[in-house]
Amino acid sequence: MTGLSISNAARIDVGQLPSIPRVLLKLIEASHKVDVSFKELAGVIQQDPALSAKVIAIANSPFYAQWNDVRDFNRLLVVLGLNTIKTIAITSAVHQFFSQFDTKLGKWMGTFWSHSLTCAYAAKALANLTSYDPPDEAYLAGLLHKIGQLVLLKKNPTDYQDILLNPPLVTEMDAREREMFGATSTEVGAYLVRKWDPDSFLSDAVLYQHEPADAVLDTPRLVKLINFAHKLSAMYEPMESLCAEAELLFGLSQPVIEDMLAGVRSDVKRAADSLGIQFPAEGDGTFDADTEEERLELAKKVRDFALLNGAQQHLSSSEQLERALVAILQDLNILFGLSRTLVFLSEPDGMHLQAVTGSSAHFGQIEEFRIPIKPGRSLVTESLISRSSLSTFDATRAPMASVLDSQLSMHLETEGIFCLPLCHPEQDGGVIVAGLDAVGYQALDRHRDLLQMFSGTAAATVYKCRALMEDRQQILDEERERRHGEASRLAHEANNPLAVIKNYLQVLSMRLADDQAVQEQVAILSEEIERVANIVLRMRDATDTGEKLQGTVDINQLIQDLMGIFRVSHFATHDIQDELILDGNLPPIATNRNSLKQVLTNLIRNALESLPKKGVVSIRTGDQVNVNGRQYVELVIADNGPGIPEEVMENIFNPVTSSKGREHAGLGLTIVRNLVSGLSGTISCRNKPEGGAEFTILLPRKTGQ
Repeated sequence: MTGLSISNAARIDVGQLPSIPRVLLKLIEASHKVDVSFKELAGVIQQDPALSAKVIAIANSPFYAQWNDVRDFNRLLVVLGLNTIKTIAITSAVHQFFSQFDTKLGKWMGTFWSHSLTCAYAAKALANLTSYDPPDEAYLAGLLHKIGQLVLLKKNPTDYQDILLNPPLVTEMDAREREMFGATSTEVGAYLVRKWDPDSFLSDAVLYQHEPADAVLDTPRLVKLINFAHKLSAMYEPMESLCAEAELLFGLSQPVIEDMLAGVRSDVKRAADSLGIQFPAEGDGTFDADTEEERLELAKKVRDFALLNGAQQHLSSSEQLERALVAILQDLNILFGLSRTLVFLSEPDGMHLQAVTGSSAHFGQIEEFRIPIKPGRSLVTESLISRSSLSTFDATRAPMASVLDSQLSMHLETEGIFCLPLCHPEQDGGVIVAGLDAVGYQALDRHRDLLQMFSGTAAATVYKCRALMEDRQQILDEERERRHGEASRLAHEANNPLAVIKNYLQVLSMRLADDQAVQEQVAILSEEIERVANIVLRMRDATDTGEKLQGTVDINQLIQDLMGIFRVSHFATHDIQDELILDGNLPPIATNRNSLKQVLTNLIRNALESLPKKGVVSIRTGDQVNVNGRQYVELVIADNGPGIPEEVMENIFNPVTSSKGREHAGLGLTIVRNLVSGLSGTISCRNKPEGGAEFTILLPRKTGQ
């Protein structure tokens, strides 16, 4: 037997070795979970010899040369990355589906798998009993100890299958393999393992697995571990003989071996249960591991994930949240036929869900719903809390539908609703609510697994877009802060010479107190300098119009506080009266206190500039103003002055409209308009029939409850 013959026998694409379909299905599902860990993936892959061989082979390829010294299996998966693992899973499933199918071979695969897994668990248990470190190396050696048989089966499926289905004695098996391939399956397996890890005794352990116990008595422990674990998994010898070998090799008694074997069988049974594999009642491990039904299920899974990957590419192209949500709803319609949908996103505080978009024609009403995230209140919030899809049609899994659920169903004009949570490890995104009927739900329920994985993809997309928005907002805030600081510095520098000029004017006024004409001119100059100072301050304020919401604001209290300041600082000196008509039922609303305070301050100042002595400034608030189905709160700031000239009214909110009188506030009103827009509100202006100007502000009625 020459090395060349072994290498020829082993010259095969390891990626085409057959796997257990149930393991492939499990790996495909796990690798497409958003929150999957590499530990979880390793747990699935290390239940199948062929998949483990593929991972090791790829990780030891030249492409990953810098990582070839990594031996920990979990770290190997980290090196490969999730996308590579997905590719391994999908391509393995495709190869499995199109490979030669034979019912008898499917049963042999079941036996091969159970023996390999039993050997792996037995080797690890022996390693722990004998203090061999690392025990995971023993497990891997046990899992791969028969990998050579899969290689030879792939090279000659027809003739070698006959040998596997009717196995002769070990010595005769070696002879027939050598005659057919020029190498035995143990030699081929050892050759492959040596290529992957030349610095360990893994290769020797695979090569000498069939040797008698006394022949390996003086070999390194890993060789002895796999030699005995292989015999224990195959049970070729009576239990008494095996226990005698255990005593010889490790000094372990029969009760210890029997107890260990019971634990190994329990581990294998647990692994089978996790994969949905049912062993026969006698527990001999023989089962049909590769059936036509399982291959068809593999094909369906590959098809589903091809669709899902298409959706992922569609969603990954969207970086703006609005576009991403539209893409999600489009894909829901294409993949699952869900055409009537709404999206509820969790608010930053994590306490509420807010409707943000949807395909409903009546969305203007639906977006008024702001739902507390509390258990037992609705299917929508229950779906997010339980992190599972719920429907009004599934009474066994879903609580009784609430009035809110019925309203959503009514507005979607469907028989019931289906709630799909958008759950991400970093932040739960929200819930998609789809309207459908009972027949549609039955059809949808058949795609529950794919639907759950789609929700993971959608959640990841929403999280990515929100993170990008936060990053952009942070950049904008930093730039706004920089500009605001620069504007404040310039305003401060401009006010210094203005203050000097004003002081000199006061001195000049005192020196020329008897000259009435000069006094009038000085008064005009002082007034204009004061106006320039106010414009400079407003220019500084104009850089701060993009603040974010900062909680709830009691508007009535804010107005009362402001008016208290103005009564002392302005109203008394100008002999101005104020009139407050405040709605006592007005609740605190979610808005920005600083922005709203600046809006009110500017409007009150503008009113003061227009009023003669004994003028009146009135402020009125009102609750629950309905505009096109949406609820607002109303603020009205009015005066009884001369009103606003018609030519100024046309451009009242445009910047720096200049003429005499109150229109000096052109820049200030531009700031006011921008601030109100930043609060998602509206502002309008009119001249009252009885005289004076009136500004009306509408702000969204978001109470924060």
